[in-house]
Amino acid sequence: MQNTTPDVAALTARIDRLELEVAHHRDVLEIQDVLARYARALDWLDDDMLRTAFFDDAEIDYGFFRGSFREFAPILMQVERDVGRRWHMATQVKIHIDGDTAEVESYHLSLATPAVESVPPADIAHFYGFYVDRMQRRNGRWGIVRRKHLLISMTSVREVALEGPMGVLNKIGVTSTQHADFRRLTDARPLGTG
Repeated sequence: MQNTTPDVAALTARIDRLELEVAHHRDVLEIQDVLARYARALDWLDDDMLRTAFFDDAEIDYGFFRGSFREFAPILMQVERDVGRRWHMATQVKIHIDGDTAEVESYHLSLATPAVESVPPADIAHFYGFYVDRMQRRNGRWGIVRRKHLLISMTSVREVALEGPMGVLNKIGVTSTQHADFRRLTDARPLGTG
């Protein structure tokens, strides 16, 4: 007669492994969401959203600024407000999680032009580099506690004017949290000092 009694110890071990896997994947998604909120905060000029990505006491090194996030936030947002159009992206994210700390490196691409419209064609600055971050989970929430921005290159390209059939494409115009197409897309609250 075959024994059909489940191996409780093996099932318990399997459930424990699966719970750890699920927790790890949840952490990875939450860390990637921090990077997405950072980019969206800059692109939509959303000061509140920016504070959902960094703890106030985060150490920042962008080369032109070294200090705390609390000091950096207004400077960074003024740089972005001085630009007509902007677009930021972090991709190819590599994450190493050790408990409540994560070492995170992502490739970064951003575009900026002083002109709000594409007619006449504007010069678009392209910035390529890395974000080298340390993130922590404090009170159950992930945020950046140290960021170093490493610039690889900056180039400038002449924009193609959107005229003729392409001229009917939706153009974003001036972005802000007051834009008709802005959506918060997060329930995250500012991190503070955690």
